[in-house]
Amino acid sequence: MYKCLLPILFMFSICFSDSNKNEFNWTLNLIPTAGQINNKKYFKAVFLGSTQAYSAYKFSHYNDTNQIGKRNTFAWWMLGLYFYGLIDSYVDYNLKNFPNEDKEASN
Repeated sequence: MYKCLLPILFMFSICFSDSNKNEFNWTLNLIPTAGQINNKKYFKAVFLGSTQAYSAYKFSHYNDTNQIGKRNTFAWWMLGLYFYGLIDSYVDYNLKNFPNEDKEASN
């Protein structure tokens, strides 16, 4: 069950990430990596999604082998990466109109 949940959420994030609204969509960005895709940060989305999938895989593996300490470590990693992705997408969204010094210097 756990092994199928993250890929399904990732597919939903790709399907619903094309939002043309001017406001930050909290419900869309609760899906892992959807916020990064919405902000057009594709490398960050792939990297974050891969690390979340790896953490979920290791969590499931250590849960099956009854290694509780390692299982809990990867559970914390999954939770931390999830909140990192949520905060990162919010910050990227709010800083997208921030003036870029490189573009101003070249003009």
